[in-house]
Amino acid sequence: MHNIEHAPHAAVAPTMSATDVRADGRRATMMRSLKTERSLLSRADGSARWEQDGSVVLAAVYGPRGIQARKENTEAMLIEVVYRPASGMQTSADKESEMVIRRTLEQVVLTGMHPRLGIQVVIQVVSGDGAMESCALNAACAALIDAAVHMRGVLCATTCAILPGIGAVADPTEDEERDATAMASLAYCFRGGNAGGAVKGTPPPMALPEAEVEVLQTTSRGAMTEEEFLGLTVLGRDAAFSVFEFFRESVARFHASQAEEIQAGGY
Repeated sequence: MHNIEHAPHAAVAPTMSATDVRADGRRATMMRSLKTERSLLSRADGSARWEQDGSVVLAAVYGPRGIQARKENTEAMLIEVVYRPASGMQTSADKESEMVIRRTLEQVVLTGMHPRLGIQVVIQVVSGDGAMESCALNAACAALIDAAVHMRGVLCATTCAILPGIGAVADPTEDEERDATAMASLAYCFRGGNAGGAVKGTPPPMALPEAEVEVLQTTSRGAMTEEEFLGLTVLGRDAAFSVFEFFRESVARFHASQAEEIQAGGY
């Protein structure tokens, strides 16, 4: 089990103010502190715990493995997602989250490499304090990396909201989501960088400020103008890049610790 933490990070989008202060002391563009642990579950092929302060999600990946013949796809691997709330029975919103997560993963995982097989991604919410869909996507990506599942790039997700009197903010808490006039969960796939070996500070091309924003998946609620939505996609891209940097740092530390364990064991 390996534990990695990351201090709060400001994702500054050119159209957003970085000086507005929120109830928890963060600036408008600042993410909460990130923390992850890998290889928690011995029976899973990959697992990860993902924390954004009070929002905590545990993800487990099983497979690639054989599936029932009636579910087999001769051209691609089947992805199944199970989303479990912190308590109680699944709601219609949980079912919708399953669908969104599955469709997002289908765009990132190289399913053509394992036709006729399947993977199951189980998402268990431990505690919720806002931005749960993006937390679940980040946890799923961390678990897929732990399971060594081939992907097109690194899936990084964030949630942005528009708050009265403040404007657009990144990574809202549950209280902020309740007060928001509109919000969006946004997923991005960063390619061209390397989560394990890229030089720190060298972003993938699509993360550059001058690059056109490419949103992999988005779900939104509330009323917003086209300009406000485009502003959220830019803020979301910058916030997601801070998640990418965290992934890169955590994977590098994981491999470094693995190497130290091997050396200590005399292998």
